[in-house]
Amino acid sequence: MAGFGFENQLTVVFALENASELDTFQPYFDKNPMLKIEDLVLDGFILDEKIRMLTPDILILDYHLKNIHMINFLEEAIIKYPSTSIVLIVREDDLIDIRKIVKTATRNVITRPFDPDTLPQIAMNAFVSSFKDKKYQNAGMQSKELGKLLSFTSAKGGVGKSLLSVNLALVLANLTESFKILLMDLGLPYGDQRAITNISPDKTQSTIDLFTIADELSPERLSNIVQRSEIYPNFDIVMSPGSFDRVKEIENGKISKAIRTLKLIYDYIIVDLDPGVNKISKIFFEQSDKIFIVFTPEIPSLFRLVNYLKEFQWLKISTPPEIIYNKRSKKADQKIQSILQKILPYQLFGSVREDNNVAFNSMNNMFPAVTKKGVIRKDIMDIAEKILEWEGN
Repeated sequence: MAGFGFENQLTVVFALENASELDTFQPYFDKNPMLKIEDLVLDGFILDEKIRMLTPDILILDYHLKNIHMINFLEEAIIKYPSTSIVLIVREDDLIDIRKIVKTATRNVITRPFDPDTLPQIAMNAFVSSFKDKKYQNAGMQSKELGKLLSFTSAKGGVGKSLLSVNLALVLANLTESFKILLMDLGLPYGDQRAITNISPDKTQSTIDLFTIADELSPERLSNIVQRSEIYPNFDIVMSPGSFDRVKEIENGKISKAIRTLKLIYDYIIVDLDPGVNKISKIFFEQSDKIFIVFTPEIPSLFRLVNYLKEFQWLKISTPPEIIYNKRSKKADQKIQSILQKILPYQLFGSVREDNNVAFNSMNNMFPAVTKKGVIRKDIMDIAEKILEWEGN
């Protein structure tokens, strides 16, 4: 077994409905020198704590363990305990739930009755299979060209940053090149992308869960965190956590690790950040291939923009920010053009003309702004084309 990268015994925790079953299984595990039974859990209420304490290689889990919502546990276990392989024991009359079980990415399911002498080998196979999957995924990712991280920020809220970033994600995801796109909502703790994309509050996985498993992040692990919108199709979305308490869980070192892995999985990662600079956004700025600062033609937005650009100079970010002028109009240009020329040393990367009717209806009637013919669609398409041209150079 050393060829698979492990030499010590594999630890096993049983979580069973009936304690007497372990007496049946124990002799067969004792015959296998590669397996060591660490503990028996009879109550789902303490299962999480036991796994955290023991970090077993293999968990043999009874679907009918008391005091546990099994589907919820399985959905969360692949994120919370990525190094533990799970073997789930079900009954024949549980088959109605198999579809739910498969959705949790639980692959090792055995049905009663089964020969107890086969269980040690099933456990070994489950571990080896998941170990091979990790190696295969890692090898595949290492050969991929790095994707691009595009960060959207602003000096103040309410400038349309979230609407622009989600529509840009939609455009890039639906081009003939079939780019793989991730949209990350880092408007902490609440964010706007859940409301814009109409993703159910029941979908609780968030950016916090992604950062938590940064050391073990892979396409399979990620699939249990990302969401898909029916309104904005063909790209992955990671939601904001929706809780200040969860924001406290973020470790700065995990963010950088997660970004490096995400660049191996996606062609473009579009990040919708909070206005201004904080510890988290600064890490993303340092890792970004492009930083877009969005502003609108109101005087408060302009003055904040000037101060924000000065702050970037102090931050000494290696990638200078680009500017996107949103809600542009001829009337606004006449009022602010002279101010812009005097106070901004930066050229505009792009602009999106004002169309309040399309923007308002997009947010309130749940449709992407770029699906309606008009200036917003054309201007966001132009920004997408400019991004592709920039990368091609």
